Amino acid sequence: MRSRICTIFFCSLILSFSHFLSYPSLAAELSYGYGYNNWWSFAANFDVKFRKTQYFETDHNALVGMWDSRLELWLPPYKPSFSWGPYVRIAGIAASRDQPWENAWLAGPGLGFQVYPFSLPEFRKETSFVGKILGPLRLFAEYNWLDYWGNENTWRPNHQARVGMEYWRNLHANDLTSAWWTEFWSGLIWQSANEFDDNYDTVNFGASLRSGLRVPNCGMLSMISPYVVLESSFNENRTYYWENRLLVGGGIRITPSSTDMPKWLGRLALFVEYDHAIAHYHDTPPSSVPDYDIQVGLTFSIGDWYYSSYRE
Repeated sequence: MRSRICTIFFCSLILSFSHFLSYPSLAAELSYGYGYNNWWSFAANFDVKFRKTQYFETDHNALVGMWDSRLELWLPPYKPSFSWGPYVRIAGIAASRDQPWENAWLAGPGLGFQVYPFSLPEFRKETSFVGKILGPLRLFAEYNWLDYWGNENTWRPNHQARVGMEYWRNLHANDLTSAWWTEFWSGLIWQSANEFDDNYDTVNFGASLRSGLRVPNCGMLSMISPYVVLESSFNENRTYYWENRLLVGGGIRITPSSTDMPKWLGRLALFVEYDHAIAHYHDTPPSSVPDYDIQVGLTFSIGDWYYSSYRE
């Protein structure tokens, strides 16, 4: 397992060192992309954290690393004018424990096609209310090759199709001149398989909101921010209680200023977080399943994984 955790950090370092490549100037309202020019870019999101329960067992106590990345090709008229095109996806999860859903290539690799329908020039103007709200909306279809590690997991699904839409928005995450910050994700996604079912064929709806306050323009004190968490996931599989629940929680973040970060680094934070499952939409879990989780970790993104209505 140690080798898997080392792989997480090794991949993170390799991708981080990629900032030595040249960086384009994009005439767009969306946050900076990362690539040689306007026809390709790289975007990724990383989380490395300790988790107390994983809503699975009281003393799960696992170090978990998750990463999701896309190498994106933008077709004419190219990203500054309209963002659409194919991509290669690399995504995975690795943990210090042996559960299969914590140790796998989730896209190793994946191939997809994406469209940002509200990326046309008229929606990028300061006067476009629709563009400011819906600019991050992403439509996509992709095919992923899966690999759950270990000989005991060779029976598990090895491919997956996903079709849907998602929305990633970051406001003031590392802007220490702002008194508040917000990170929001929502997705409506159909997928053909999960870690144990080739015929999963399920539409999933999920949303995640983290929002906090800080003392602005106050040096190191501005780096410390308490925040609240609200997460929800729902689908029609009634027996999958772990996919149909509402989480509420809170935490503390430490965030450096965006002025001290390279522009290719979209967001960066250290955090301690407590989350509690306050409701299950269908069947309830067995009494032995914990209803809380404690997380301590590091999160960051590269390029345009999270979008903002301005450039920090």
